[in-house]
Amino acid sequence: MSKLTERIQLTNYDRDLILKYGYPFERLKKALQRWPDQQAVRRISMSEHELSQLIGELCRSINHNQLGKDFDEVADLCDRLEYAERTGDGDLDILL
Repeated sequence: MSKLTERIQLTNYDRDLILKYGYPFERLKKALQRWPDQQAVRRISMSEHELSQLIGELCRSINHNQLGKDFDEVADLCDRLEYAERTGDGDLDILL
């Protein structure tokens, strides 16, 4: 198993978008599903491979026009995940 070196802060809305459009690996899916609804932000650990695949699946959903009203939010999430992949900075403070 790959090391869980990527630490990404997500909102519970990000979680919902990932579960709906990202088709995460089973380990990541379970981690997202265990997330308490009342917790607004959570740091999720994943491997480099999981992060790369997640970005790819979200981009696939964008490219195949499967998002409807969620297009802008998923595009923003992809941008943030790509930034985290490039820089290693998965904190939400890049939004400020």
